[in-house]
Amino acid sequence: MERILVIGFGNPYRGDDGLGLHAAEQFEGINHDPAVTVLAQQELHPELAEVLSHADFVIFLDATAQGVPGTVSVCKLTAKCEVNGLFSHELTPETLLAAAKVLYGRCPEGMLVSVAGENFGISSHLSPEVSAALPRVLARIEELIDSLQGRELVLTRAARAGNSA
Repeated sequence: MERILVIGFGNPYRGDDGLGLHAAEQFEGINHDPAVTVLAQQELHPELAEVLSHADFVIFLDATAQGVPGTVSVCKLTAKCEVNGLFSHELTPETLLAAAKVLYGRCPEGMLVSVAGENFGISSHLSPEVSAALPRVLARIEELIDSLQGRELVLTRAARAGNSA
């Protein structure tokens, strides 16, 4: 079974920037899959590289200032080794994936689920557009996990077919 890690991150006191935390907390409340671990972080830090190295797949949840507020986007991530970014407060998901590979010899596949925000000012509340997008974010996470589990079944069947030949 694939080990899946969901990491929501952002500043809960900067309005829509807290989207990742809210989404991770909500998903943790509905997740019943023992293969899925959910983390809510204010920021990504280098110590997470060790946690990532034990996962087969990681889904990052974050807000973006780009796009129409409330729009949910999903994109595949590629590990990018940015040496200067590894020990800064600006650690990106791509740099964290690269750190897992460099430091622990293992890099999971990664996806980013993001929502375009409207308000990044001082506030502990999400804007109405971003708040309304949360159910779509949770649905996308579940779709990604379901597709991974479906992929695992296909791979398991293929391996069994290869062993019986």
